[in-house]
Amino acid sequence: MPDIAKSTLVFAALLIILGLGAFIFSGSQTALLPAYPGVLLAALGGLALAFERARKHLMHVAAVVALLGALAPAATLGIRAAQMSPLALTVNMGMLVLCGALLVLMVRSFIAARRSG
Repeated sequence: MPDIAKSTLVFAALLIILGLGAFIFSGSQTALLPAYPGVLLAALGGLALAFERARKHLMHVAAVVALLGALAPAATLGIRAAQMSPLALTVNMGMLVLCGALLVLMVRSFIAARRSG
């Protein structure tokens, strides 16, 4: 599972960049929302690389963060996509795609790890 820990760090960085970029562009603190799960994922990915024995558990927690990070913008888009600004729509879609893709990669990694060991 070390590869998924590294992938988690990449997705964390992308979420942080998305949030910071949207914040710089808009000035709205709400635009920072993708950065919050990004910071959590970065911490979990870093800890997973540092602590071999806890890696499995840390990556499962990271999967929950990715799931929640995908559900939050999905719910927001489902409720009020028509009333969103183009920036808010883009940020929510970006967060949904990034967190959803990470979650898919994690589940595939968990299945492969289970089959091999």
